Amino acid sequence: MLVDKTEGVNRVPSLYCRKQAPELPTWIIYDKHILRFQAFFQQTLHEMRSASHILRKVDIFFFLEDGTIKVMEPKTENSGLSQGTLISRQRIHLPFSSDLYYDVLDLNIGREVTFFGKVFKIVNCDNFSRVFLNRLGINVPDPIPWPDAIERTPDSDRVPKHRPFRQFLDFDRQVLRFYGYWDDRESEFGVVHNLEIHYFLADDTIEIKEVYPPNSGTEGGPMFLKRMRLPRNIPAQIQMTGGPPTSSYSPGDLSIGAVLNVFGRKVVLTDCDPYTKEYYRITYGFDAFTPLPISHNEGTECLGTNMAERQLPPWNGYGSYDDSAENCRTIEPKAPHKDFMKFLHKDRVGFNSHTLRFAARLINDNPEDARRYFIIKYFLCDDTIGVFELCERNSGFKGGKFFRRDKMYLPGVEFFVPKEPPSYTDKDMWVGNELVINKHRFRLVAADEYALRYMEVNEYPMANVPLIMDKIRRTLVSQENGYKNFVAKYMEAVLPYQKELMPVRCFKQALKEIMCEKMTEHEFLTIIRHFRGDLGKERSPRREMIRSLVFTELTRGLWDDRERLCEGLKHADEAGCGVLPVHRLRQLLRAHRLPLNVDLMDCMLQVLQKDENCNILCDDLMSFLDFQTRPVFNLTEDDYQKVVRHAPPVKDTECKLWAEAETLIHEGFVNWNAFLCQLNLEHLVKDES
Repeated sequence: MLVDKTEGVNRVPSLYCRKQAPELPTWIIYDKHILRFQAFFQQTLHEMRSASHILRKVDIFFFLEDGTIKVMEPKTENSGLSQGTLISRQRIHLPFSSDLYYDVLDLNIGREVTFFGKVFKIVNCDNFSRVFLNRLGINVPDPIPWPDAIERTPDSDRVPKHRPFRQFLDFDRQVLRFYGYWDDRESEFGVVHNLEIHYFLADDTIEIKEVYPPNSGTEGGPMFLKRMRLPRNIPAQIQMTGGPPTSSYSPGDLSIGAVLNVFGRKVVLTDCDPYTKEYYRITYGFDAFTPLPISHNEGTECLGTNMAERQLPPWNGYGSYDDSAENCRTIEPKAPHKDFMKFLHKDRVGFNSHTLRFAARLINDNPEDARRYFIIKYFLCDDTIGVFELCERNSGFKGGKFFRRDKMYLPGVEFFVPKEPPSYTDKDMWVGNELVINKHRFRLVAADEYALRYMEVNEYPMANVPLIMDKIRRTLVSQENGYKNFVAKYMEAVLPYQKELMPVRCFKQALKEIMCEKMTEHEFLTIIRHFRGDLGKERSPRREMIRSLVFTELTRGLWDDRERLCEGLKHADEAGCGVLPVHRLRQLLRAHRLPLNVDLMDCMLQVLQKDENCNILCDDLMSFLDFQTRPVFNLTEDDYQKVVRHAPPVKDTECKLWAEAETLIHEGFVNWNAFLCQLNLEHLVKDES
């Protein structure tokens, strides 16, 4: 029941007898009960000659709890009007009255209400409002249809109706997207251009963008055609003198397989996006949207077949070839492009330097140069070579950098040619080879451990054991009684107390007699390294080197607690076997605070004697740490880096270290039995017998 207290009487008669309805306040009974009406008002247009006013649709909300009214206009995109809340929520006076306010009886379909000078005509209401008014006994008429949005003037009726913004309002932000290509391979340096075609339904304009693949290096903007109405054809007279506009492309002209004439360029449509497919399915009834393949295979070169190979002028020898060639390809000077992927894979990573270092001698007729010692570095990241000289004191030579790091070209090649001359590669770096660098002949006489190991792991031709063994095997088989005579002649050269070992000098002499000049010095070195044998752990050169390094570290750290370490070993060896696992022994050494880093401790554990289960003998460890007498090898910090880790930079100690390594190799031993076993030619002896 709604009661207006302003007049002291009820404007709405009660439906119930007095005292039969509960006495509750209206803000509780009608909380969140809102009547909604649809209405319109006409706004006068002074700036348009073809129309007098425009129709604006609004929603009128009547709040039953307090009799307030709110008027809102739904927002329409691109309307150009300020829409939203027109009248905020408040009680509105009746026209020409300062005491009475609009009530529920004043709002109904077909009525006109005036709010602040604007006349609103109610044309419809929602279902809740209709039921509520019917329960109050108020008849609600049927909805009234909306009138025309724009009322024309009498003069405008003579002109055909034209709505220039209707297409814009209906199709704004609706874009058809097609994929296509333009094949320009018939021209020189032409390629296949991948395109993306956008058709704007709001104004029938087209724009075309070029799609570049990632890391293509293509310069310029991606816009192939700016947004415009694309004409179907351009007659010659219009192109030269201008004329009336021609018909442009419409949505009906675009489909998969269609060819667009973009100012003489044939653009083929190959596919479209899902929204475009749905638009053509609803508008034109199309159902077939099979994509067309592009005329070239993906991933292949799409350069024009008419493009001739570009011939560069001959290199004049100044600067590097790459720098000169790059300046010939473009007018603007640019830095030469290097193999970046090779740089990533072959650059220095931690102790993996990817640098092959060789010791070399200078070969010429000058006797003073015979004693000169050089280090040749080959950098795998860019195939460059650097030459450094290690000089002796008072030798008369300065030493240091002999040739700066650069590409070194093969001798006897023609330099003044368009193509780059062949240069030295990593396959040319092996012990015994001769290199001619800037008219200086160098012979590689030795290599460091990293270079030898790297070449063996990567199976270089001169460091491939199976290839070398196959070469020796074929040579022995080709000679009559070759294998039998070879074994019988050098069987006496083995050690009498260890039949499987043979001195390196005898082994090398045996191979030279049967191979003659068929084996290089590096191949001899590879075979000797592969079949290396030792007289025992106590006489192993590597063991003595490691022992010397351990002695230096323990002396520097002032550690002398062998008795406590011996007690710890006995306590850990519960079974009394005298052996301990590697991981358990490593824990004990750390617990007794031996001042050794991880690398040196691992090297020490590797050279210690082990049983058949790979457990380390405790007595051998204690004898290894018994420093009553100084070790044989007294190595410096630089020597430690060479033995435990990788080779250090070139210093004055290089000659000494390489000389010691060469002495160890020539004075070592080779496992003769393992060599004969891998030759696998015993069947020849059996057949002959």
